[in-house]
Formats: sequence, C-alpha cells, structure tokens
Amino acid sequence: MYSIKWQNHVGYALDSAHSTRKPILLDFHNPQCIGCQQMDTLTYRTEEVANLIHNYLIPLRITTGDETLDEDYHHLWTPTVAILNYKGDELQKSVGFLGPNEFTAAIHLGLAKVHLDGGEYDTAMISIKKVMEAFPESEAAPEALYLSGVVMYKASKNPGKLKEAYEKLQQRYPESSWTKRAYPYRLL
Repeated sequence: MYSIKWQNHVGYALDSAHSTRKPILLDFHNPQCIGCQQMDTLTYRTEEVANLIHNYLIPLRITTGDETLDEDYHHLWTPTVAILNYKGDELQKSVGFLGPNEFTAAIHLGLAKVHLDGGEYDTAMISIKKVMEAFPESEAAPEALYLSGVVMYKASKNPGKLKEAYEKLQQRYPESSWTKRAYPYRLL
C-alpha cells in the first residue's frame, strides 16, 4: 500500500507550492466521514494516485472545523478535494467520494486548469489528453474536451477550435452539461 505525506498547515503548503511551482491538492477531511475513510482506504493508497500526487502536487489535508478555511474555500461537505494554483487560488473542486480512476481523471483536469490559468497551453493539453484518452467515461472527460477547445483557441486565436470541440462533445457526450455550455460555438 502507498501513503500520502500530507501537510497540515496552509502557510507551509503555500510556501512549498510557491517555491516548487506545484499546485496544491487541498483535501478537506473529517475522520468520521465515511466518504473520507473510503478515500483513504481505496483511493489514496493506490500506486497511481500516490505517485500522481507525489510528482505533481503539494498535498494539504485540513481537518474540517476551521471556519476561516471553510469560508475561504467554500467548503460545506466532506470529502471535498480542491486543486489550488501555487498562489492558493482554487481552480478545480470535487465534492464527494471519488474512486481511484475518477480521482485521477479529476486531478489531471485540475492540472490542465492550472496550466491554462498560467498560459501554459501545451502543458494543459497534455493533461487534457490524459483525461480524454485514459478516462473517456469519467465525469471529467466532457469538461476536458470542452477545455481542449478553450486551450486550442487561446493558443491559436482560431475560434474554429471552439466549434470543433463542440462538435466532438455533441458526438461523444450529447447529454453532458459541457455540450450544452458549448452550444453557442456551433455558430462559429
């Protein structure tokens, strides 16, 4: 079994994130929460998840009850996992239990958002492609496909990339909320 070496102080995690330029994985944890217990037992102990966190993120676990942090990050329920950029801005959030595959897909999506936010379009596309190729049936896949259009548009300034993403969404995920959000791009 694998384990995560969690930091438990926001300031230290932000310092680590800033110096390494790694995003933060913020885990709001309640030891009594069955979903949190399952994340610890089933998700965080897999080799793939542990390696992903170790290689790409600063893991920060906050035990619920700190009202300031709960308010700062709009935390209402556990388990809640958020991806923060190295400045501490939240870019991705998942609420509720995620098994290893869904968690891995969500983390890659969060990494894509961090890179998109930093203008690192090629690196964002690497994470997006990981979601779309390795986890095409995940909850994260339609959003990753949507973001692929955004990233390609930002990189090329070609609005046709948004339309291409919509057409792929329409074909692969016709009932997704991300397909509905991309609906206006059909007019490009």
